[in-house]
Amino acid sequence: MPRVSVSLFAVFVMVMALAVPAKGAATALVPPQDFVVGGGDTFGAIQDISIDARSDPLGGNPSGFASFVFVFGIISLSMGGPVACLAVHGDIAVIGIAGRTPLTLVAFGAGSSGSPLGAFGFFVGATDCSTVPTPGVTPGGVLQLSSGDLVIRDAPSKAQCKHGGWRTYTDAAGQPFRNEGDCITFALGAA
Repeated sequence: MPRVSVSLFAVFVMVMALAVPAKGAATALVPPQDFVVGGGDTFGAIQDISIDARSDPLGGNPSGFASFVFVFGIISLSMGGPVACLAVHGDIAVIGIAGRTPLTLVAFGAGSSGSPLGAFGFFVGATDCSTVPTPGVTPGGVLQLSSGDLVIRDAPSKAQCKHGGWRTYTDAAGQPFRNEGDCITFALGAA
């Protein structure tokens, strides 16, 4: 019986040794992403907002899903679908939805909307996310959130860090970059 205990202990040690990477071992770099996540309700006719939209810093490889309920009198329409495109510029995001009814969603972070919670709007119709609306001049209007929160992250690409662009971005902790090199390191996923 002691031989079995020693053998099981040896197997346990081997499994644990394989599970823990060696110090200094290379790990896969994960580049930062642009994203919009969160949800809530507006003071108006938009309820049950739920957004999880992501892309690379230049809008490539969009993924996720967004939905909401539009209430007009006694009629409630559930709207949403998979993310077709995402463009994030600071704390403003345009999200294209490829659902039964193509939609363009617009999310504003607290800084640009004037609301401590952010704002949300939508248009019926497809988009390529290339046009970024500004608060107050968005066709169809934007409604302030009455509850919930929309978190918008504009991550830099390597190209966006160059020529002084690093000054307009922050790291994952919200801290400004010290220089172009720090921004590029972050954009490549090494920080």
